[in-house]
Amino acid sequence: MKTSPLDGTRILLVEDSADTREAFARLLEMEGAEVVVAADAREAADIARSGDFDVLMTDLGLPDISGDALISTVLSTARRRPRVVVVTGYGEPYVTRARSAGADAVLLKPVVWRRLLAQLAAPADQPIAA
Repeated sequence: MKTSPLDGTRILLVEDSADTREAFARLLEMEGAEVVVAADAREAADIARSGDFDVLMTDLGLPDISGDALISTVLSTARRRPRVVVVTGYGEPYVTRARSAGADAVLLKPVVWRRLLAQLAAPADQPIAA
């Protein structure tokens, strides 16, 4: 029985800022999520290929590959489609690019925690056919 909306939710968290990544990971774990972290898009893509995640939570300003390219890569290789939640300090045209790549939600920093939790707990779109 879930006591938090994120209990048992597997989240792949992609954030290049170590402090931000650690803070998000700890807070999400306190909400009951299982969090796997990546510091850049290449690492995240490798991790995503190795397992199923309920949510891909990513920044757009990554040091190696853009966040929208990461979203496209993860969605094209996933066995089951994760919900994609973007948390970014970038505005347009990056928000539109993220949505075009498949982001379900784009939240601008500073983020309101309850809004982020609501987006993370929302159901993903239809599964990708195997």
